[in-house]
Amino acid sequence: MDKKEFKIFPVVRMYAEFPWQIWAVGWLAIFKAILWLAYEPNLPEPILRLLAYKFTLGMFPLLLFGIGVWNLRRWAVWGLIFLAVADLIFLIVSPQIFSGFLVHSEVFIYSVLLSAIVLLCNGPLGDIFILIAAPIMLKITKTNQD
Repeated sequence: MDKKEFKIFPVVRMYAEFPWQIWAVGWLAIFKAILWLAYEPNLPEPILRLLAYKFTLGMFPLLLFGIGVWNLRRWAVWGLIFLAVADLIFLIVSPQIFSGFLVHSEVFIYSVLLSAIVLLCNGPLGDIFILIAAPIMLKITKTNQD
């Protein structure tokens, strides 16, 4: 990939040789940026307002960093690491927000499945996955810069 070229959907991400960690974290960042628009957690209004500010402020950087990771940009990896750590700290400081990641449904399997998706895409599981994948992503982006 040309180092100066920056595409929203780089073709190289669809090649079999493209690292799956980069591909997955790019999608995860994009899902983290927009999934919050599709559900409304059952939380008190002040907490919902706080979450709305958090998600609104984080939406553009998550989109940019997700696309940047697909373009093998090292700054995008560092940006995602920063946002994942900040998100985990935010959850530690406001633990009542955790209940907002749990989706309640009359059908048990829907509750479990939807809660797992929200925990992965908007919750701490996604942040932990980003941090676990960070060393590999940093190594791949360093190799790409040489």
